[in-house]
Amino acid sequence: MMEHLPYILIIVIAVIGGLGTLLIGHSKANKVSNPEYDRRTKGNLGKLSWIYVAATVVTFAAAAIYLSSKA
Repeated sequence: MMEHLPYILIIVIAVIGGLGTLLIGHSKANKVSNPEYDRRTKGNLGKLSWIYVAATVVTFAAAAIYLSSKA
């Protein structure tokens, strides 16, 4: 179980970050303070999605390299 802990943590952090981003982006306070964001939501969410995908890939690659060097 302990060998899976880093992967579980990475996935949990990524999911929490993604949900947090969506909640903030669609919050009433954000729409009031930044009405332009709502007009550019599709582009913003697309960019953020690519950032999360890239961060996930880099994290898994780093974890794989680290784990393979310990073997």
